[in-house]
Amino acid sequence: MKKIATTLLLIFICFQAYSQKKNDDYEFGKITQSELEMTTYEKDTTANAVVLYEHGYTDFSVTNSRYIIRTTVYKKVKIFNNDGYDNATIEVYLYKGERAIEKLRNIKGLSHNIAMKSMKINKKDIFETEVSDRVRKVSFTLPNIKDGTVIEYMYTIESPFFHNFTGWDFQEEIPKVESTFKASIPGNFVYNRSIIGSLRLNENTAVIKKKCFSIPGVVGYSDCEDLTYTMKDIPAFIEEDYMTSAKNFKSRIKFEMSKYQSFSGEITKYTSTWKSVDKDYKRDKDIGGQLMRKDYFKKIISDEILSERDILERAKKVYYFIRNHYSWNEDYKIFSDMNVKRAFKNKVGSVGEVNISLINALDASGIDAEMVLLSTRGNGTPTKIHPVITDFNYIIAKIKVGGKTYFLDATDKNLPFGVLPYRCLNGDARVMDFKNGSYWETIIPISITQEKTTMMLTLDDEGVVEGKMRVSHYGYDAINKRNVIKTKKEDKYIEYIEDINDELEIISYKNTNLNDIEKPLIEEFDLIIEGEGTIGDKYYLYPFIFDRLEENPFKLDTRQYPVDFGHPWKSDFALTMMIPEGYEVETMPKNKSMALPNKKGYFMFNTTIKNQKISLSFKFILDNPYFYSNEYAYLKELFKQMIIIQNEPIVLKRL
Repeated sequence: MKKIATTLLLIFICFQAYSQKKNDDYEFGKITQSELEMTTYEKDTTANAVVLYEHGYTDFSVTNSRYIIRTTVYKKVKIFNNDGYDNATIEVYLYKGERAIEKLRNIKGLSHNIAMKSMKINKKDIFETEVSDRVRKVSFTLPNIKDGTVIEYMYTIESPFFHNFTGWDFQEEIPKVESTFKASIPGNFVYNRSIIGSLRLNENTAVIKKKCFSIPGVVGYSDCEDLTYTMKDIPAFIEEDYMTSAKNFKSRIKFEMSKYQSFSGEITKYTSTWKSVDKDYKRDKDIGGQLMRKDYFKKIISDEILSERDILERAKKVYYFIRNHYSWNEDYKIFSDMNVKRAFKNKVGSVGEVNISLINALDASGIDAEMVLLSTRGNGTPTKIHPVITDFNYIIAKIKVGGKTYFLDATDKNLPFGVLPYRCLNGDARVMDFKNGSYWETIIPISITQEKTTMMLTLDDEGVVEGKMRVSHYGYDAINKRNVIKTKKEDKYIEYIEDINDELEIISYKNTNLNDIEKPLIEEFDLIIEGEGTIGDKYYLYPFIFDRLEENPFKLDTRQYPVDFGHPWKSDFALTMMIPEGYEVETMPKNKSMALPNKKGYFMFNTTIKNQKISLSFKFILDNPYFYSNEYAYLKELFKQMIIIQNEPIVLKRL
């Protein structure tokens, strides 16, 4: 089966070049008349802007006895209309450590318009803001932007963090005519390189340059590897629903520090083995140190919990004890500044503090629990070739009871035991077994996600539809619905439902199991449906009142990355409607069904009419939540047909 993203590990491999374009071919401030007169990009006429050319160059130097990685970026962009104006605002994120910071230097920018008048960026238009304690943002906006403006800008980032040499993004939200990245890397620094994405490079060369790097006052020279990567005619990356992090699929070149060798011959390894990572984490004060607090939690956990003889029930009681005690501060911190005793006393903690507290509490109650490192859906897929600890941004717990595995996360008040938040449904995670060695395990949702709706309606002689509706929510559907209900008062929730369903008036409402989260959430409504009402002697009713699909989430002709729903999905809808004497059914939506290849999903829609009673049923099932790009067209058509069905009315005629 064709893979969406191709990842190749390249370590000092030299390829034959297609062509060699020098950076000085693009002189800053030099714009052609044809670039100014350009009105569309012929390879993507829908584009609001296009990158005409961009270039990045990275080299290494030594300043004040410190290595500096210097990356200079140049970019020229054609803006076609006001929807492309935001491309004139540039944001650069800079990292700051405890003793050193990244710096942005030599910012230059010009705006060119059809009269060949150019305007420079002013220093007063450059702004700096703090994003976090480790990151700051520098932003600037090019002046005098109009339809047809060509902008160009360049800047240099100086970084003392040679392990943060991140690489180059070829693909963005707008198309590019050409993108080139070059680097000159001294032989002292060894990086693993990965090409991410489905697009191919037009140029990929590596040339060894002799004796190109030295340190003042230190004897010896290092050879350098001069790299060139070029990609042309790059399509825009367009995000759609049901995908994980875009950085899993955007075409880019990624560098990961492997090792450093000093001129004296000393070697420092950065790409380690999982065996050494296990050893380091076991001794780490923020990981291993915090995992050794079970004696503290044993004093806190009640005897009622500790004396529970049923192991699964005891695990559940521990889980709910920790979950109810904590409020997650929405901090994803897992590798630094963790203190579970402090967090427990304050009843607030980061994801690391909350779930390491859970692991300690489970261990204290006699249940073996392991720490699991994972990367959330928005953070990207972790590298499996070798340990890259910065790929991970989340910690959960794992236990095994009665031969069954449970993954646990205590950050969300509406999460039942054994159910992870949707953000954690991202494939493989690393289980940190400090006794036997860590290992990979796939996160598989264990709960059934389903919505079951039954409606019993009656049309009276005056053309008013009244009735009852019962909706049962399971799995992630129940979690999402509980989150909505609990953030609103009941009257506001009813208003919310009526606002998104214009045809509906709710007479009464109640729910069951709102706080009993291991049971399905059930909602019951008494309601009036206005429908489209009577037009002449005809009455129009759209039966799919709740959650009607009105727009296809899949709009691309082709999609070069997978569709990932995260979990299987089931939906059942059943309607019974009585119509009075004096009415007859003129038209009904036609019966229809469609199945996806490889038995991944289907829908079935059926209607019957008998003795003035209309019966309608709809069933939709996605058994497999993951679809490759070659399955995209079938999935898109499935949703298209469901939308047609759900937007067809029942038409009744008054006799």
